[in-house]
Amino acid sequence: MAHVHSELPVRTGAAPESVHRVTIEERGSFCFATCSCGWFAPGRRSRDRSRRDASEHLAQEGQDVPEG
Repeated sequence: MAHVHSELPVRTGAAPESVHRVTIEERGSFCFATCSCGWFAPGRRSRDRSRRDASEHLAQEGQDVPEG
C-alpha cells in the first residue's frame, strides 16, 4: 500500500508571534490559508474562500484586515 500524502499545511514549529501573518498557499487544485500563530483553514478550491477564511481569522484576533 502506497503512503498517501497529507494535504495539511506544513508547520515549521516557529514560536507564536503577537502579529499574525497570514499567507495563502496553493497545492494542486487547493488553497490553504495559514497563519504564523499556527492556525490554518481547511483546503479550499476557491481562492476567494481561502482569503475570506484568513480575513475572518484576523478579525477574530482583533487585527485589521488588509485591503485588496
